[in-house]
Amino acid sequence: MGLLSFLKSKPDAEPAPSNAPAAAPASAPAAAAVADANALVQRAEIVDEKHRLCGYRFSVPATGGRPPMPEPMLVETLVAAGLADFAQRRLALVPISSDAIVFSRHVPLMAPHTVFLLDRQAGNLPADQMAGRLTALRETGSQVALHGIRRLADEASLLPLCDLVVLHLNDYTLPEFQTLVRELRAGYPKLKLLVDGVNSWDEQRMCLAWGCNYFMGYFLTTADKLDPDAKVDQGRLTSIELLNLLRTDAELPALIEVAKRDPGMTYQVLQWANAPGSGCTTKVTSLNQAFMVLGRNQLYRGLTVSMFRLGAGANKERDESLLEVALTRARFLETVDQAKLPQAKRDELFLVGMLSLFDVLLGIPMANLVSKMHLSDDIRDVLLNSEGPYGPYLMLVLLLERDKIDRAFEIAETLGIDAESMGETGQAAFKWAQESLQLSGSE
Repeated sequence: MGLLSFLKSKPDAEPAPSNAPAAAPASAPAAAAVADANALVQRAEIVDEKHRLCGYRFSVPATGGRPPMPEPMLVETLVAAGLADFAQRRLALVPISSDAIVFSRHVPLMAPHTVFLLDRQAGNLPADQMAGRLTALRETGSQVALHGIRRLADEASLLPLCDLVVLHLNDYTLPEFQTLVRELRAGYPKLKLLVDGVNSWDEQRMCLAWGCNYFMGYFLTTADKLDPDAKVDQGRLTSIELLNLLRTDAELPALIEVAKRDPGMTYQVLQWANAPGSGCTTKVTSLNQAFMVLGRNQLYRGLTVSMFRLGAGANKERDESLLEVALTRARFLETVDQAKLPQAKRDELFLVGMLSLFDVLLGIPMANLVSKMHLSDDIRDVLLNSEGPYGPYLMLVLLLERDKIDRAFEIAETLGIDAESMGETGQAAFKWAQESLQLSGSE
């Protein structure tokens, strides 16, 4: 099944370092704690040196004035969210306490690409005791990450036990950070370095040049260098032209005429129509048949997705990473208020989620892109000014992505959305995006 077929059915990357352990035993010890079905599972994107979204850091923040979740419940919540299944394929960084090792709480989360993250500063454990905990963790076959290191001389017994070190840019001055990275690279060449708090592409390039391997922060979904004079490649121009025709209810011959001018688009549309799950039992060989099989709404969605993949060139890996974020964002917007909104509004919210990253994708100011597309006034208002009826919805998902949970809850209340339901909605949207990308062969 291709991605377009998956989008039509509307069902509710890169591996971790090469020394990943074997999968956890099939039967993990039974846990006394119960998962919180309403918990918001936060995911911070982890991007590698090639701009691939290779995994996520998973956590469950305290929300709504509640105290932090007890660790046994946190583990069960992550189990219920399918973390171990995700970590069969991609990197899953999971913060745990040193006590979790003592009581084997981490075992249900073990998988080939799970990396357990411990904080060096938490608990004030002496180095020898921390080394014992890291050793015990490694003996279970797990990968180990350490956060909060300051001076390498103090951590000499710990670093050889780690697969990954997490450094936060805000914890150091730039000279301190550069010196620490240089010393880590020289003393522990096999150690992978992950930098948190990377909020611009300039910071990402700086850390990459200094020898870091993985990056977390908001840089992926921020524009690098917008060029008002930049040209959109032909494949994407064809997509925009077809999108415009669909938005204005153009007749089928006009759609076919535009698609025929671009052999790549013709090939893509025929692939979509012939994909398993498209509903067609005989081979589709013409654009006329293909458009009839796909229908206007699903063709529109497919063309929007294709904008992330056509003409990517040197930015192919980054564009695929942006597509993953956009699909998750769009699906969340489409389903977060589905009990009250009609399908037409939900379809437009899906498009808002996809289009909200087009300026980042193409390096062109949003106003320039919107001027080329026939969009409803509501979509234009939110994309250009974060206003209109869709403005609060887009702000809601952006706040959730940036861990501003309390502010997101306030907006949910103004929209009449049950804040307790957003955790389940977010997890379902993430799962839907992951499955769609798997089925399209991008992982």
